[in-house]
Amino acid sequence: MNSILDYIADIPSSRVAFVTKDDSFTYKDIFDLYISNKEIIDTLSNSCVVVNARDRYEFSKLLSILDGKVKRIVFLPEDIETSLIERYYTESKATYEVFLENNILKLNEIDKNNILENIYETQWVVPTSGTTNNPKLISHTFESLTKTSKKNIELGSKYIWGLTFDIYRFSGIQVFLQALSGGSSIIIPESNYSMKETIELFVQNKSNIISATPSFWRKVLMTKESDNLSLKRATLGGEISDQSILTALKNKFRDVKLTHIYASTEVGVGFAVTDEKAGFPLEYIENGIGDIKLKVDNNSLLWINPGTKIQNYIAKESMYSDDGFINTGDLVKIENNRVYFSGRESGSINVGGNKVQPEEIEATLLNSNLVQTTYVYAKNNPMMGSLVCADVIPKDSEIDKTVLKKQILEYCRKNLENFKIPVLLKIVNDIEITQSGKIKRK
Repeated sequence: MNSILDYIADIPSSRVAFVTKDDSFTYKDIFDLYISNKEIIDTLSNSCVVVNARDRYEFSKLLSILDGKVKRIVFLPEDIETSLIERYYTESKATYEVFLENNILKLNEIDKNNILENIYETQWVVPTSGTTNNPKLISHTFESLTKTSKKNIELGSKYIWGLTFDIYRFSGIQVFLQALSGGSSIIIPESNYSMKETIELFVQNKSNIISATPSFWRKVLMTKESDNLSLKRATLGGEISDQSILTALKNKFRDVKLTHIYASTEVGVGFAVTDEKAGFPLEYIENGIGDIKLKVDNNSLLWINPGTKIQNYIAKESMYSDDGFINTGDLVKIENNRVYFSGRESGSINVGGNKVQPEEIEATLLNSNLVQTTYVYAKNNPMMGSLVCADVIPKDSEIDKTVLKKQILEYCRKNLENFKIPVLLKIVNDIEITQSGKIKRK
C-alpha cells in the first residue's frame, strides 16, 4: 500500500506543491517536514489523530506527513457543529488532536488509552454534511480516494490547481489528491477569503484548472477579476451541473475543457461526464462505468455500486444494500437516453400534497436567461403545508424589479405546473454559499 509520502517520492523535489497568499511549499519541503518531526510521528503509529479546524494550508501539511504513519486521521471542518465534536471523538476513538506550531508537530491529548489495532491502512475519516440527515463519520483510504486520479507526473507539471472547496470535505480532498497525484501545484485560499481575494490569488499564481460547485462558478462569473483567469480546464461537482452554467462557462472561457463529476462522501468517487452536457448518458446505467455500476429504483432514486466495499461508517452501521449498492439519495429522471438529476429526495417541498424539488425550480429559473443565480426554498403555510419561494439575482443588474418579476413569472407559468411557481419572488444582491461552495439551504 502507498502513503502520500511514498507516492510523491518520484516527483521532482523542487516542484512547488502548495501555494498560499504569503508562502509556498515544495515537494522537498514536505519530506523535510516529515523528517524533522519523525521522532514524534513514530510515537503515533497506533493512534487516531484529529485535525480540528486548523487552517487549510496547515491541514495540507499535516495530512501529507501523517498518512501511512497513524491508524486514523479525523477531519473536522471549522463549520462543524460544536455539539458533534465530543460524539465524533468517541466514535473515532480519538487519541490526540494534532497541529503545527512553526512546523513542529504538537499534540493535545484526548484519550491516550485509545490504541487502535487491526487497521492496516490509514483511515481518512470525513463527516458527512448532515444537511438532510444525521451527520455520520465515513472512513476512506488514500488508495480508495486516488483510484480514479490521473497519475501522470509530466502532464501534471502543466497544471496549477485552484482550491475552492473546503479541503476538510470530500470534494476538497479530491482536488487536493488529484493535484498531488499528478505532481501539480495547488493554490490554497483560506476560508475567510472573499470571492475577489480568492480569484485574485488564482490569477496572480496563474491557476489554469479550477474545480468548484455550480453555485461557486456563478459567483466567479459575476466578478470582473474572472476576466483575468486563463483556464485550460474547469470541473464542477457538489451540486447539479445544469446546462445554463455549463454553457456560461464555455462562453466565458472559450478553450476550456469542461468536466462535471458525481461523487459524495458516502459513495466516494463516482463518475465524470466530459461531453459538456447536463446529466449523464443512459448507457452509464445500462453498462456501468469501469468497476462502478448504477441503477435507478422505482422511486427514481439513483443507487451506485462502487465495486469494492472500502468506505464504511465508523459506527459500523452498513451503508450497503445486500447487492452492494449505496442509496445516493439523489432523484433522477430519464429523457431521450439521458439521465438528469432532479434533486435530493429529502429536500422536497410539500405543496398541498405535491412534492416539489427546489433544484427543478432553480434550473427552470436559470434557463429563463433572466437570472444569474437563484435559491428556492419553502415557506410554511397553514392551508398548503408549504409554499415555494425564490431569491434571485438578476443577470441585468439595471433592470426594473417590477418588470423582471413579471417576466420571470410569465416564464414560470409557461414552463412549470401551477403548484411549482414561486409565490414569493425576491430580487437580492447575494445568495449565501457554504464553505464548500454549495447554496446554504436553511
